Amino acid sequence: MFLEVDNHVLHAATHGDPSKPAVVLLHSLGTCGTVWDEQAAELAARYFLICPDFRGHGLSEISKRPVSIELLADDIGAITDALGLAVYHLCGISIGGLVAQTVAGKNPEKVKTLTLLDSNLVSLNPSMWRDRARTCREQGLGAIADSVLSRWTTPGFRGTVGGRALATMLARTPDEGYAAGCDALADADCRAHSAKLRMPVTIALGEFDEATPRAASETLAAAVGDVAVKTIPGAAHIPLFEAAAEVNALLAASLAEA
Repeated sequence: MFLEVDNHVLHAATHGDPSKPAVVLLHSLGTCGTVWDEQAAELAARYFLICPDFRGHGLSEISKRPVSIELLADDIGAITDALGLAVYHLCGISIGGLVAQTVAGKNPEKVKTLTLLDSNLVSLNPSMWRDRARTCREQGLGAIADSVLSRWTTPGFRGTVGGRALATMLARTPDEGYAAGCDALADADCRAHSAKLRMPVTIALGEFDEATPRAASETLAAAVGDVAVKTIPGAAHIPLFEAAAEVNALLAASLAEA
């Protein structure tokens, strides 16, 4: 589906029967809603899945104004309102996890369960994200692509279909779309929302995730409350293809908590 939000055309793919419980899946920087294809294939029989593309990613327009986590969260709120979703499950990975925290903090009565994968509470390295944004704008995303991809999966997965699919998603992300996401990550701070998260929360990360160290997930878990951090074995920062079966099982368990 396409819709206009804040004078921007945004895209969200949907899977399954709209009469079933809704699940909103938020992607990572440099990918798009299709990064959830393995999960959609597994869950669509039981749930109505919504996979939005953030501004400047997938089929959504590049933002005409500065991007922040709050702005992306407002976009997701507009999409769920357009779909008439009174309540829904919410899951986000990486920057999608920060956006998910913000959506849930702003609308705690609407979010039945919250699942955060390979995400964090506040910006881990603001200067690094600002440097990346500048490099993308001056030299193009290709200048940092190898460095980015090296953290997304384990080395042995890079040449597989899933690894190549991730590389294609990154290559097709506009330079400004990625740079604007870096701007948002440089200023990310979800601490004001963490205290409002009263729904069941699941936090997990890939065993070999270097982009989001386990300490960052532990900090997030402590801010949310008494939540144990789960490990996705054999995976790095984006386990959605590399450890699809494990992620699917984790999501199924998380969704069953409500």
